[in-house]
Amino acid sequence: MEPVEEIRTVLMFGSDAVEAEKNVAEAINRVASAVGRVERVSQSYRSPAYGFSSEREFVNRTAVVTTTLSALELLDRINGIEAQMGRDREQEREQQRLSGERYASRPIDIDIVFYGDRSYSTDRLTIPYHFLSEREYALRPLAEVAGDYRHPQLGVTPREMLAAYERVHKIETV
Repeated sequence: MEPVEEIRTVLMFGSDAVEAEKNVAEAINRVASAVGRVERVSQSYRSPAYGFSSEREFVNRTAVVTTTLSALELLDRINGIEAQMGRDREQEREQQRLSGERYASRPIDIDIVFYGDRSYSTDRLTIPYHFLSEREYALRPLAEVAGDYRHPQLGVTPREMLAAYERVHKIETV
């Protein structure tokens, strides 16, 4: 039997549910069971909703996971985990249509930030995560656990992107 290639991937988890911390922790546990070995997990970061109005803050975490799944198999697995945990994309689309906002609340959101050093751009999947350098909620936990990864298209690391974001937005770090 031919050995299967292991790929180091970085996943981002977010939730604005009432029990967001619990949902994110549960999603990470399910990824460990269904996707691959979880190597590192960031602490929780809170942020306001992005692209829509929400009465609650988001809880965001990032995990480095080693998997033997292809990028599309990985996407299918994390979408399955989201559905098992109550994410209803049809309901979200209806909420977006009614509100006119770009996004909607969800019990769990799992995104593929990096898949090794590969890039994908299809109708189903974009890797690296889109607009990464503009999303503080993604950069903070990412810089914590995968700060030295080199973005395959931009050639910069998450730490460098976060430092640039902080300079542009005049954010002081503690």
